[in-house]
Amino acid sequence: MLENAKSKSDSINEALVVAAATNEDIESNRDLYKPVAKRGAILFFALTGLSAISEMYEYSLDAYKVVFLMALETSKKDNVLTARLRFIQEKLTQLVYEFTCMGIFEIHKLMFSFQMTTMIMDGEEELNRDELDFFLKGNTSLDAVENKPFKWLSTNGWKDAVRLSDMGGCW
Repeated sequence: MLENAKSKSDSINEALVVAAATNEDIESNRDLYKPVAKRGAILFFALTGLSAISEMYEYSLDAYKVVFLMALETSKKDNVLTARLRFIQEKLTQLVYEFTCMGIFEIHKLMFSFQMTTMIMDGEEELNRDELDFFLKGNTSLDAVENKPFKWLSTNGWKDAVRLSDMGGCW
C-alpha cells in the first residue's frame, strides 16, 4: 500500500514538473502576443471614443470581438511569429477602420482616422506630444517675438513659425 502511494506521489510530482514547464511555455508565448492585444485595446477605445461626438456612435464589445476574430482568421499567415503578429495588427487596423467607417457619417471619417492614428502612435511611443499640441492649438504663449520679416505674414503666423522653429522644425 505504501509502495503504491509512493509511486503515485512520484508520478504526481513528475506531472507537476511537466505542468510547471508547460505553464512557463504558455506564459512566454502569451507575452509574444501582447502587441496585438495592445493594438486591439487601442482600436477599441478609438472606436468607443466616437460616442463623444454623437450618442448614435455606440459600439458593443461583442461587435468588436467579431471584427477582432475576423482579423485573426483573415490575416496573412506566416511561420515567423513576428511577421504573423505584424500581419494581424495590420489586418485588425484595416478591419476596424472599415467597420467603423461603414457606420459613421462622411464628415466624421477623417476625424476618426486622425484619432485612430494618434492613438496608435501614442501606444507605440512614436507620438511627439509637443508637436501634436502645437498642431491642434498653435502657439499659445504670450511671449513677444521679434518683428515679423514680411508684411504679408500675420503676427500670429510669425509667432507660430518661430515656435515651430524652436521645436526643431526644418527651415
